[in-house]
Amino acid sequence: MARKKKGSEPKIVYTYGVFDLFHRGHAELLKEAKALGDVLVVGVFTDGVAESFKRKPVIGHKDRMAVVASLRYVDRVVPLNQLAPDESLKRLKPHVLAKGPGAGWGEKNEIPGAATMKKLGGKVVKLKYHNGISTSDIIKKIKTI
Repeated sequence: MARKKKGSEPKIVYTYGVFDLFHRGHAELLKEAKALGDVLVVGVFTDGVAESFKRKPVIGHKDRMAVVASLRYVDRVVPLNQLAPDESLKRLKPHVLAKGPGAGWGEKNEIPGAATMKKLGGKVVKLKYHNGISTSDIIKKIKTI
């Protein structure tokens, strides 16, 4: 885990997502994001935003926020009312935007919020995908049981 230098301001990392049916892939992503700085702030998409680009979440927004907030890697959780996190980035001014796959980007696409982050002088980090671990796969498995 990254440590701040004595006398320096904490390095803030921001990430965001749906975090529905929380699983190991989510935990690994948040662990990797936390390792990039001192303070991890996580934006959690509201139900309406999640449904607009993915599907209606199985678990409601407030409950998903509570689960994410309970994790040792997470220092703060904020609601995310838009697909792109630009307003949150402008308000929080993190040093790093770290994003796992999904929510509008693929391997060759720019992460939503990256342009705003660059204007703020911060760093953008694409986190890796953990194969075989996804909420969609869990839902498919449940439907076959």
